[in-house]
Amino acid sequence: MKDAWAFCQLDGFWADYTPLSPWGRDEADRREVLTERESIESRYDDIERALAFMDACSGDPARQDRVSHHLKRVPRLPLRASERYELIELFQIKKFLANYRGLVSALGPDTAGAFGLTSVAARLAAELDKGGSDPETFFIADRYDDELAAARAALAELDADERTERARLEASIRLTHGLSFDGREFVVVPREDAPPPDSTLCALEPYDDTRYLVRPRPQAQALELAARRQALLERERLAEDRVIGRLSELASEAMPELSGAVAALTRWDRAFAGARLARAFGLVRPALDSDAMVLDGARHIPCQRDCADLGLAYQSLCADFSSGAVVLFGSNMGGKTVALKTVLFLQLLAQAGLFVPAIAFKTRVYRAVEYVGELGGERLAGLSGFGFELWRLERAWKEADGALVAFDELARTTGSHEAEALLSAVVSAWALKAGRSGGRAFFATHFRGVRRADGAQFLRMRGLDRQGALEALDADAPLKDRLAGINRHMRYEIVQDDAGDTAGRSDALAIAAMLGLDGNIVADAEAWLSRATERH
Repeated sequence: MKDAWAFCQLDGFWADYTPLSPWGRDEADRREVLTERESIESRYDDIERALAFMDACSGDPARQDRVSHHLKRVPRLPLRASERYELIELFQIKKFLANYRGLVSALGPDTAGAFGLTSVAARLAAELDKGGSDPETFFIADRYDDELAAARAALAELDADERTERARLEASIRLTHGLSFDGREFVVVPREDAPPPDSTLCALEPYDDTRYLVRPRPQAQALELAARRQALLERERLAEDRVIGRLSELASEAMPELSGAVAALTRWDRAFAGARLARAFGLVRPALDSDAMVLDGARHIPCQRDCADLGLAYQSLCADFSSGAVVLFGSNMGGKTVALKTVLFLQLLAQAGLFVPAIAFKTRVYRAVEYVGELGGERLAGLSGFGFELWRLERAWKEADGALVAFDELARTTGSHEAEALLSAVVSAWALKAGRSGGRAFFATHFRGVRRADGAQFLRMRGLDRQGALEALDADAPLKDRLAGINRHMRYEIVQDDAGDTAGRSDALAIAAMLGLDGNIVADAEAWLSRATERH
């Protein structure tokens, strides 16, 4: 489905779908296209619940902001059972539980309950909350363990004793040698001001040719205090290990609950993102129970944005596709490619479990959604291009059962007569196969000589409003302005194509005449086109 996704420019819209939690973003990055109707409908139901929540708190925007805040603040956390977790992992669990509780509170019991967001791991949360005054901090606090508290209290007393001993030593050095350390680890003094090498208070080492580096020499009392510190630090470490072990045991026991909480939170995050997208772009819930594909006011958002940037009017798409094989005729500038993009755009969004940009969209779930044709940057030409086209066609044919496939200008790499023959045969075969397998194929083409096959639907783009364009056209205007005027009179509508109803008509030749090509040349071309159409 990657080619279909790229062809219909869905990435240009997908960036607006913004789950806020780590797991929601992971899901969005996977760009999953679902193939089970029940799971898709369930996602639609969730989006409707999220929209109802947004409506319920429309008068309290701060409540919705709290929901977004907690979704953004939940961290990734280990979801595996372990005998021992790292301190950072325990902190992640604490932060997750704190923001999870905040999310449940902000949603309220009805919405939270609908998504399975219930209280979890209460005992673990209470224990982790002892290690810090807020969700953004965690440490092994004294109150976790009496032995830990006693060891830390003894260390604090030892700190005071060490400061006293250090002050006494510095005072002795100042009296004996006239040097002031003021808490520094060492001082650098001229050689003549240095204490004698045998000083019991100071240790010396050469600094350069004229100076010494002088340090206080540890005294017996200081060495004794240092030994006591090592013993107390080991006592503290053992107590902290006991605490981490107890917390790890609680966390490991709570892992099934935490995994369920992550799943429920991700479900809400996905629905909330889908609801925000629906509200921002006026999206509607698709109907997935229709054998026909019906589009009413369907919009291809990337194209709509491009039109807005260029100051052009955008025309939404209305169509009813009832056959398994649909042929869409149109000139190269008539909008048939955008029509294909719109169909795939809506279908992929619908099967991603999201609402779609339309007044209404009726369809069904397809096993796959595929595209066959040129992609951005590709140029298919010559024998190698034709071979690549056939390879893509053969692959699509083998995987066609239950699939939606869009072909844009199939057989463009060969001559027009061969292309019409090949396209005629493919449409006939696909109409027969689709009738058996439940698939659907679209064929957009500018070749008019395609044989009318039983079971296929033949449509065309309405094309150029010639009378309107002629009346509005200023023959003396610059070429750019004339092209823009012609573009404004293209009618991007899909209508029924009855055999022969466009005989002798060519938008390309009409445009050539409007742009000033010699009238005799245009007339000759139109006569030839009319005779060719009659032969077909």
